[in-house]
Amino acid sequence: MARMIPPVIPASCPSPGEREIFTRLRDEPGTKDWIVLHSLDIAHHLRQVAGEADFVIIAPTLGILCLEVKACHSLQRRDGLWYYGHDPHGDPRGPFKQASEAMHSLRQQVVQAEPALSRVLFWSAVAFPFIEFKAASDEWHPWQVIDSPRFHRQSLASLIADVLRRARSFLIAQPTTRWFNEADRFPNQQQAAAIARILRPSFEFSEKAPDRRARQQAEILRYTEEQFAAIDTMEDNPRVLFTGPAGTGKTILALESARRAASAGKSVLLVCFNRLLGRWLSDHPLARSGQITAGTFHQYMAGIAGIKVPEGADDSFWKAELPDAAMSSLLGGQLDSWQFDLVIADEVQDLLHAPYLDVLELVLKGGLTGGSWRMFGDFERQILYGQDRDQVDELIRKRLGTFARGSLRVNCRNTPRVATLSHLLGRLTPNYSRILRPDDHIEPVISYYATPSQQRKELAKILERLFKESYSGDDIVVLSPKAGTRCAAASVSEKPWSDQLVPFAAASTGQIRYTTIQNFKGLDSPAVVVTDIEHVDSDMFSSLFYVATTRALERLCIIVHETAKPGIIQSLLGSR
Repeated sequence: MARMIPPVIPASCPSPGEREIFTRLRDEPGTKDWIVLHSLDIAHHLRQVAGEADFVIIAPTLGILCLEVKACHSLQRRDGLWYYGHDPHGDPRGPFKQASEAMHSLRQQVVQAEPALSRVLFWSAVAFPFIEFKAASDEWHPWQVIDSPRFHRQSLASLIADVLRRARSFLIAQPTTRWFNEADRFPNQQQAAAIARILRPSFEFSEKAPDRRARQQAEILRYTEEQFAAIDTMEDNPRVLFTGPAGTGKTILALESARRAASAGKSVLLVCFNRLLGRWLSDHPLARSGQITAGTFHQYMAGIAGIKVPEGADDSFWKAELPDAAMSSLLGGQLDSWQFDLVIADEVQDLLHAPYLDVLELVLKGGLTGGSWRMFGDFERQILYGQDRDQVDELIRKRLGTFARGSLRVNCRNTPRVATLSHLLGRLTPNYSRILRPDDHIEPVISYYATPSQQRKELAKILERLFKESYSGDDIVVLSPKAGTRCAAASVSEKPWSDQLVPFAAASTGQIRYTTIQNFKGLDSPAVVVTDIEHVDSDMFSSLFYVATTRALERLCIIVHETAKPGIIQSLLGSR
């Protein structure tokens, strides 16, 4: 069986003769160790601007044959012109000259690239799979013809080998071809591979990482701007709760709402729950220029209270002590300096806690029931911090008064394949109404491991693959449900990844960041690797899956324990 390059014949190939020759060369046992190039374009043709060879057959120990295929059902030559089938336009060159010129063009290309291959035999032949060709002429040798009777009576491998053997014998008998030595038996297998690389080299080019990042951000911003209609329609409502799943542009819409309000001269507070998202918001040009106040709500409360967050602060500090301290400062006479015309809360589902709402009630002019606010939340799969959905709904009903609701169902962040996987593994119901980004034809990758060492090796392989595809450390984030040293990224010992994998908060430019899935809510990354998935049966794990997978802008790789494989398969088949 020959090695075919390309390995399949394109569906667009119109010639049934070429299709049959391709199949026979690929499957016949006599073609073992041969390399066959199909439909080879010739940019530097001897006689034309460009040309093409139907088949270039590289047969070790025999030579290289350029095979021209004429799969016509009738043929005639009149006045020196060749007519194939019903084509009314005659060809003055004819198939034998066409094959010969292609052969000489390719030989020139090979010898220029590697002079040591000048003693390899190059020859040409013509195949007529559907007609019997009996014409004789000094313009070709009879043994250069493979016509219908021979084509269907003998193996194609033996026919091609016979052409090359006869060509070798012919050259030996010529006094002007002393360069050819029958004993050399060229090309050998190494030379055959080298000739294939010269004529049809393999190569790989990837978009540069900075260019890809700029393109992605521009693309996502363009699609997110289509969502601006959602805030346009709510412009006259002082209080609006926007709800929608991950990837629907909530954070960008929150920023756009803040920008519009600041441009109108209003004071704006933009807060969220997650520390990493809060850092991103506080680094945004709107915040850095002083037009708005942005960051985590906890950071904002610590500023009001004038306290430093203690090391190892526990849940009671964040949920009780800190809001109590902020309330005390506000009620102690500092209220005016901390109040805003508009409060915007992103990832608000994590901020719907009574003590937090007490603080917001004071810092918003007019309060939560009478002031102006915009809240953006995902109440479907992103409530990860122990709140009960019924309690959240009750708080909304009791504390927020009357407000308008806006629904966001259009995904403007993820590619269709990532969004579909997120829908299936994260059990998102209902699904997105539309996915705006085009299909990049890159499938998310799910791999499995049995032991911790296998998972670490798989993570290293994935990172190596991403770097080969021109992703940099800045483009990759590794997410896990496990924190600190318990996650796979923290225990990779293989170089260079052990030096490049760094906790998110400590990472420098070019290093690969890792953190928990929960901490990365609200953010995104060109490439996301999810590790330490040990089971998928609980509602919490499906929520984590949903959050993790929707972070990926382009590449998504998930490493799952073998025990979770049945659950993954069931989810992908939609049987849950």
